[in-house]
Amino acid sequence: MIVRNRVLASLNPLSFCQLAPYLTPVWLDRRAVLQDHFHRIEYVHFIEHGVASLYARTRADGPVEVALVGPFGFVGVAAILGNSRSPHRCLMQVPGEALRISVPDLLDAMHASPAIRHHLLAHVHALLVQNAQAALCNGRHDVEQRLCRWLLLVADRLDDTVIPITHDVLSMNLGVRRAGVTRLLGLLQRSGAITLGRATCQIVDRAALERRACECYGIIAAEYRHLNARGRYEHVLGAGALTRRALSEGRDGARMRQLRELRLAREAQLVKT
Repeated sequence: MIVRNRVLASLNPLSFCQLAPYLTPVWLDRRAVLQDHFHRIEYVHFIEHGVASLYARTRADGPVEVALVGPFGFVGVAAILGNSRSPHRCLMQVPGEALRISVPDLLDAMHASPAIRHHLLAHVHALLVQNAQAALCNGRHDVEQRLCRWLLLVADRLDDTVIPITHDVLSMNLGVRRAGVTRLLGLLQRSGAITLGRATCQIVDRAALERRACECYGIIAAEYRHLNARGRYEHVLGAGALTRRALSEGRDGARMRQLRELRLAREAQLVKT
């Protein structure tokens, strides 16, 4: 299979070959939990297709979306920054596929290869930009602008004009009443910017939606365009011979194997004691 996740696809071939043996394709249903509040993060998911929502919450206010993750990014950022858990839950919003890797295997790769570490941290920065703009947007911009921003960001990540979404989920994501979301969607439909179907929203006039959105959409989109401008490779997962050769010949690959063997030995020792 050809890798579609932009983070993985923009890795240089040797770096990708170091990760490839540890990547497992998985199907993710709608509302699949990729990470949960204060639970240990076991895997990092590089989304191939679909969209996930990262939620912050309080007991009094419930959940509100603070970031979208799709094929431009990955879920499990806290783990690669050295934290084994996060206060935020991440749910699949639009079902799809991902390539997942265990956190210890990814950390071994990052320790063995500065190129992999720097590459992943650049994408962490893009997520932080999205978080910051979401905070500003939620505090300063009206609901219509925020709704248009959300629709455009999801369409970018799906690379499609049809977005599977319900009014209830949109109201939760934006932190507003369902009635307000329904009214605004109707307004956008009457303006010709979108058409509504059963649990779907189709963007008909993207330019009109961009005019109604706030500046935050452009700032977030520009950050990801900057990352994607680095280019991408046509990595094929399952090219076993190439992967094994690169791992055996590459210095970073050998270092990664050594780190993994040391980690497994330490874990075995802990089990014995």
